[in-house]
Amino acid sequence: MEDIQVSIDRIVVDFTDVFWDFFNQFHSTLRTHFNARFNVQEKGFKYHLHVKDGSHYLHISYQLAFVPKSRKNVLRIECHPDSIVHFKSWLLPLRKVCREVLFVRCDVAFDIPLPITELFTLSLTGRNMHTWKGTRYSNQRHQRQNAGYCRVYDKRLELKENHGEIIKGELTRFEIVYAPKEKIPLHLLVQYPPLFNEYYLCAHLISPEQLKPKLHQKVIGLMSGELEQRQITGYYRRKIADEMRKRPMLDFDNTAAEQWEDAITLPCAILGGVVSKVPVA
Repeated sequence: MEDIQVSIDRIVVDFTDVFWDFFNQFHSTLRTHFNARFNVQEKGFKYHLHVKDGSHYLHISYQLAFVPKSRKNVLRIECHPDSIVHFKSWLLPLRKVCREVLFVRCDVAFDIPLPITELFTLSLTGRNMHTWKGTRYSNQRHQRQNAGYCRVYDKRLELKENHGEIIKGELTRFEIVYAPKEKIPLHLLVQYPPLFNEYYLCAHLISPEQLKPKLHQKVIGLMSGELEQRQITGYYRRKIADEMRKRPMLDFDNTAAEQWEDAITLPCAILGGVVSKVPVA
């Protein structure tokens, strides 16, 4: 496949050892300035602040509920990269008061200039690919933050319905959660592009009528949403995968690696202050 554009959507970053005194003043000022919503929860992070300013948002969490009480705790932010730029002046002080800035996860988007009706997608790790209201998902909504969770949807339609934006040509977005097993220092993230080939197969389905009848039936059922992947036996999943690999495919790993630096440099530079391309010895 050609002309694939890679970007990152929602990004989650941790600032470690942030003093309570700083957070107390930080959230109070944001609540006053933006009329931000603040709440306390018993699980996960204890304190939550959701800031909204026009189309931009910033979700801030502080102090894991299960850790011993301390004057220093983890402060987590979650937002779109564009919102990092928008809230830059508010976020820059965090670099000065924390010990480390760590990458937790992000959504990596592959924009494919083809209609979703011509793209065959398959999970290679046992996740159940299924379709809901035209969007293909892997696993359930409560697993939204898990590594490898994905959704595939008509980006052209989404832009039109949600933003009133009309673009020329077809556009399908394949979005996957990148969440490494160990948090990565943000300034080193450029050295760690995501690896998704082991998770998914995505092929341009050319001449589906050339497939054998049983395979054709199952492939069309999966693409239309009439079948879920768990309804296909392992034998037929392997047969389908073999056939799809004969067609133009999306190489997630190489495509991401080629564009990773451009995709993550700006948020890393703003939040971490520096981007290091030199591997650590």
